[in-house]
Amino acid sequence: MTVRIVTDSSADLPAELVQQHQITVLPCYVVVDGQTLKDGVDIQADDFYRRLQAGGPTPTTAQPTVADFQAVYQDLTSQGDQVVSIHVSRKLSGTLNSAEQAKGSLDGEAVEIIDSRLAAMPLGLVVLEAAALAAEGGSHQEVAEKVRQGLDLHHGLFALDTLEFLQKGGRIGKAQAFLGSVLNVKPILRLHEGEAHPVERPRNRERAMHRLVELVKELGPVRRMAVIHSTDAERMAVLKQELTGLLPADQIIEARFGSTLGTYIGPDALGVAITQEAR
Repeated sequence: MTVRIVTDSSADLPAELVQQHQITVLPCYVVVDGQTLKDGVDIQADDFYRRLQAGGPTPTTAQPTVADFQAVYQDLTSQGDQVVSIHVSRKLSGTLNSAEQAKGSLDGEAVEIIDSRLAAMPLGLVVLEAAALAAEGGSHQEVAEKVRQGLDLHHGLFALDTLEFLQKGGRIGKAQAFLGSVLNVKPILRLHEGEAHPVERPRNRERAMHRLVELVKELGPVRRMAVIHSTDAERMAVLKQELTGLLPADQIIEARFGSTLGTYIGPDALGVAITQEAR
């Protein structure tokens, strides 16, 4: 009997890590130019951002359906596996509702569902933590309990080029406080209690990256870390280099915001996800 880890595509996990840890990823849906597409399956990041920057109707997103979850849970549990299903914050998406309805329609004893209270690679790091715990053995309830106990060790900080997309998408949360402020600032947000909270408003990209590095260093020491970008891989590489005092470069994961998160954070965004060392 194996404990299998399930998540959704908003985790933005690199494909090689998904494969390495045998993680099941349910794609979220993104509606672009009137087409409903599966994130990471029917549309890749390059194509998504090209369309986003071309203008046109604002993209929207939708969670995986109950039927999507039912199919995955049935497939895994029919093989005798147990499931720990970890997903984007309930305050940001209806994904957990779909998962819970699917579990309720099945014999759900072999499925544990967790609200990560996170999104993007901060969620991804929780998923990787769960995969490591599952590899150590134990039941799905034991793995899920350890994951829940460690959720407060996972953090996400994001430097956006604009709040335009977060506002249009209705996911602005506590960052609403930054609207109507001085134009041309590059807001830094953090994920806290399941939604976006304002941190600072640097006036240019260089200052935003500098503050991002400082804020991440304040959270050290760290056990896992990822850097994330939407459209500027070169800036992400600089960010990664600036953070090598916390972890060696070969231990820092490089990731990209897919179309689900890209709908809200927009182009030219950077992010850092960390897992703190337990104290």
